[in-house]
Amino acid sequence: MSIRARQRELAEAFFARVGVLDRDSRVPLYYQLQELIKQDIEAGHWQPGEVLPSEGLLIDHLGISRTVIRKALDVLEADGQVVRRKGRGTMIARPKVPYHALGGADDSRGDHAELSKIVGIRLVSAGTNLARILRVGVEARLFEITAVASARNQPISLSQACVRVDASPALSAAAESGAALDLTIGGPDLLTQLVQRYQLPANRSDMTIEGTTANDFECELLDLPARAPMFLIATLVVAATGQAFAFVRAVVRSDHFRLTASLLHDSREASPVATRLGKWDSGPRAGQPDDQNIGVNAL
Repeated sequence: MSIRARQRELAEAFFARVGVLDRDSRVPLYYQLQELIKQDIEAGHWQPGEVLPSEGLLIDHLGISRTVIRKALDVLEADGQVVRRKGRGTMIARPKVPYHALGGADDSRGDHAELSKIVGIRLVSAGTNLARILRVGVEARLFEITAVASARNQPISLSQACVRVDASPALSAAAESGAALDLTIGGPDLLTQLVQRYQLPANRSDMTIEGTTANDFECELLDLPARAPMFLIATLVVAATGQAFAFVRAVVRSDHFRLTASLLHDSREASPVATRLGKWDSGPRAGQPDDQNIGVNAL
């Protein structure tokens, strides 16, 4: 089948599925259209690289204006679900990668996040903020590791991991000897390598996620435009004993990831059950002055 015939077949099937827009609804037409296309993509009817029906076909079949179509496509493009190419049309983007609490970015197509750059490694004292988060003394020694991860040959996150030196005998030995940490560029993401190579007792990761924008330092390292939208992910890594031994703050490109969560419901409660760990003051982001602290709530 030729490419043109395939595109015609896809368009006909799309219009048969979506039907018509509801002109009596209070929901704007562009919003209805963007949701129909979004649902159709997520239902698996389109493959990455396939081309959506042209503006002309959308106008003819749905009776809407180019303004409505372009507003809908603007939203879908901003969400990372489509890519517009001049002369080629609007194409389906590659699906976003799931982000796991311990393993970072990963998906079934082999698009694993990998450690692509070590920005810095140093031994530091916990200080007030991290001492409270990790429940250690303010003079407790930590490895502070700042690193970039990449996926699909693009930098996608900047992480700063603060790990207790006494989290494992292997890590303590590395601190005492002054030897460089055994981290492999091109290997798994930072936290995965630390857990595997230094036998860190990871049992649970508690994550807090919020929206933010990239600062100048992050834009430079991740090759982003100014104030690009990001996920800010704070992860507290806890041993089976309940003792936290690492705190990781990562800024992650929101156009590359989809974050999912499951809540356990107790029928005796009026709301989902959650364990509240209290309020964290996580300290400054990498590249920010020390007086710009960001508070996050852990659920």
